[in-house]
Amino acid sequence: MVSTATAPAKIILLGEHFCVHGSPALSMAVNLHAKVKVKDWNQKGLYILSKNFEVEGIYRDGKYFDLKGGLTGKKILNPVRLAVEEVLKYSKYSIEGLRVEVDSKIPVGVGFGSSAAISVSTIMAVAQHLGLNLSRKEICRLAYASERYVHFNPSGVDQTTSTYGGIILYKLGSPIQSLKLKKQPIFVVGNTGIRRITGKFVKKVDKLKRKRKKLVESMLETAEKIVLEAVKALKNGDWDKLGSLMNENQKILSNIGVSHPKLDLLINAAKNAGALGAKLTGGGGGGCMIALVKPKKWLKVAQAIRNVGGEVYKVKTDWIGVKTISD
Repeated sequence: MVSTATAPAKIILLGEHFCVHGSPALSMAVNLHAKVKVKDWNQKGLYILSKNFEVEGIYRDGKYFDLKGGLTGKKILNPVRLAVEEVLKYSKYSIEGLRVEVDSKIPVGVGFGSSAAISVSTIMAVAQHLGLNLSRKEICRLAYASERYVHFNPSGVDQTTSTYGGIILYKLGSPIQSLKLKKQPIFVVGNTGIRRITGKFVKKVDKLKRKRKKLVESMLETAEKIVLEAVKALKNGDWDKLGSLMNENQKILSNIGVSHPKLDLLINAAKNAGALGAKLTGGGGGGCMIALVKPKKWLKVAQAIRNVGGEVYKVKTDWIGVKTISD
């Protein structure tokens, strides 16, 4: 029997970097997906294959046996191993041999939350294979170990968005609020092509908070106000207001040093082409930016981003989140 699950990528609309310190963030699941297949393996151990990275290896008796990819491969596969082990520990199951195949269409290291989508879909697929009916809350909690390995001190917004889907208001330690909208915002995503490590920029903000506590606390307050105003704008379909708030959020992110000249180039190109607002999404330091547009401006904004070297994605909301599929 093969058990298969899939989970969506995410983009942060507003509030990244501050949500790990208790400020809220707005996040949206989008139509790029990670897929994981799980089945019994006729040997002892955990065999993992990542099709998109072209790496594979075996975990057996506390040791790693490389099949393809070397030490880099091991680093790529470790979060998947952790996700599998979390389910086995939680369920108190013991399996002689398991084969896990990862096939993700989500670009890595650019702000789409690819690691979270892979972890969440792995947990769902393993649970299905074991006959477990995990709640979404349980899936989120079990995904934390993998995310911590990848991102140092994650807020939890990535795996929460991939698990629940839709557009959510996320605040550490508070119940998740899923937003129901009368009108859907339209976003263009531009990828700088610069991969970065989110944990590095999380640490950068932590360091700034220790050195300039009052400044960062003031920024936290401002960021929270922006996010809460954005919730109202989303519910009211006030895209001019939402765009303005995105621009304001980007100024804060630039001030704390997590933007990048290539991001600024794409953001400015989008705004000059008629975007209502534009900002980086995720960890910054490269990766992706998002632009809010009116329907008739989508092509013009997309072309403007391409003209300055960005790769463009047309995204729409994934309202389902993680799910099992027949494959």
